[in-house]
Amino acid sequence: MAKSFVASLLFVALGMPAPAAAAAPAPLILKPTSAWQVDYADERCRLGRQFGEGKQTVLLFMDRFGPSEYFRLTIAGQVVKTFVEKGDADIQFGPTEEEQQLAFLKGNLGKEPALVFSGSARIAPPSAAELLAIKNRGKTEWVVIQPISEDRQKAVRHLRVGKPLRKPVMLETGSMRAPLAALDTCIDNLLTSWGVDVERHKTLSRTVTPLKSPDKWIMPSDYPNEMLSAGQPALVSFRLSIGPDGVPAACHIQATTRPKEFDNAVCKSVMRRARFSPALDAQGQPLASYYQNNVYFALP
Repeated sequence: MAKSFVASLLFVALGMPAPAAAAAPAPLILKPTSAWQVDYADERCRLGRQFGEGKQTVLLFMDRFGPSEYFRLTIAGQVVKTFVEKGDADIQFGPTEEEQQLAFLKGNLGKEPALVFSGSARIAPPSAAELLAIKNRGKTEWVVIQPISEDRQKAVRHLRVGKPLRKPVMLETGSMRAPLAALDTCIDNLLTSWGVDVERHKTLSRTVTPLKSPDKWIMPSDYPNEMLSAGQPALVSFRLSIGPDGVPAACHIQATTRPKEFDNAVCKSVMRRARFSPALDAQGQPLASYYQNNVYFALP
């Protein structure tokens, strides 16, 4: 009797239709409430814009530290508040570009909560073939990523942020062609201020290339003791001025999230350990150039 009763319960449970999957929540759509602004700084160019009003105000910043399609993304405002300390966020420059996952840290911009993206991003992720090449490359090899055309930049209409937010946020950016072109102009001026020959760098036959993997430049022992005791993480972006001999001549901090102890630790370590094959111009002649990278200090 008991055996038959159990069997009938199993039959009923297995025969019930599966519950319908919950529909994804509609995004909070925010229109721009300012024009695009380009901020010229000593070590970076910042493209920024405000969206929404009142408690739904969101600030979008795209920081670029050199001539590249890549930028550092920061999104701040109460609507992006999350209890997730770090992870991967779902980002899409839509409607035509693919969604991409970008590593983020929970932070603050002034008094506002912020998603601070710890890696560099473009408006489109690398293709499947490019991702495979990146995965299989050697530690000192470079993979050429196809540039994003002007038509694709023009086709962008919004930036959508999904996970980790409970309710997705969609910022109506409009075409990104003109804002990105303004950022390019800022970068040319920035390089000139660094003493870089912009025209010769546009036709390099080789960029500055590390002789050894950059992950050997910063050691666990370089973690500042006071910051280690406090459990303090940090994200530091740096630039090295590289001479024609491939030796770093100076270290510059381009962006940092934490106390100066981290900045000092980065520059001290990379100046001591980093060596390069110098940049070569179109005729194969070495010339003064620069190298940029990020260091993320974190405890296990």
